[in-house]
Amino acid sequence: MRSIQITTLSHISSTAVMAAIFTLILSACSTVSHVKLYNGPTLSPQHESTIILPEELDLLEVNGQEISNTNLSFRTGNIPLTLPSGEHVLVFQYKQIWQIDDENHDVVSSGPITFKANLAKTETMMFEFPAIKTYEDAKRFSINPSLTLVSRRQKIPSSHTQKDNAFIFDKDTQAKATQYPNLDQLKFWWKRATYYEQQEFLIWQKE
Repeated sequence: MRSIQITTLSHISSTAVMAAIFTLILSACSTVSHVKLYNGPTLSPQHESTIILPEELDLLEVNGQEISNTNLSFRTGNIPLTLPSGEHVLVFQYKQIWQIDDENHDVVSSGPITFKANLAKTETMMFEFPAIKTYEDAKRFSINPSLTLVSRRQKIPSSHTQKDNAFIFDKDTQAKATQYPNLDQLKFWWKRATYYEQQEFLIWQKE
């Protein structure tokens, strides 16, 4: 019977061990060819659409369902996401680790970035956004990310929700005396809703 050799790591520092484990995780995840974003049997390529996800972005939700796929974490490069053709609402987030100096790092992230896309069969979409080359570029981009999903047949702009605490009113709003507190709250939530949430609200209002 073939045996498995186990190497003793007592003489190796814990830092080196953790670095080795982290490297293995990165290697394993970076070899994933694609991620399927739907349940059930795999569709034929003629009935699928593809979105190329850059390593600068994380996928948070698809059609209201949170995504917790470990293959999308610790990525080193772009990865194709496949899903059925048709209408989808996808929520992404810009998130990257930046080295400030030899000892300090910072995670720069944006609020949710939403796309409402009607994808054709066999369509492949890619992201267009400004080059982010420095830490300062990243901070500016995270405050107001400008992204577009692009294919040969269409361009889809994004809708961004700021990464503030939606349950804390601005000081100016709190201090303002008004006879219409419900109106102030409606205005507050409207400003923080995405473009697509606003459109859904308007449709509901007409009904």
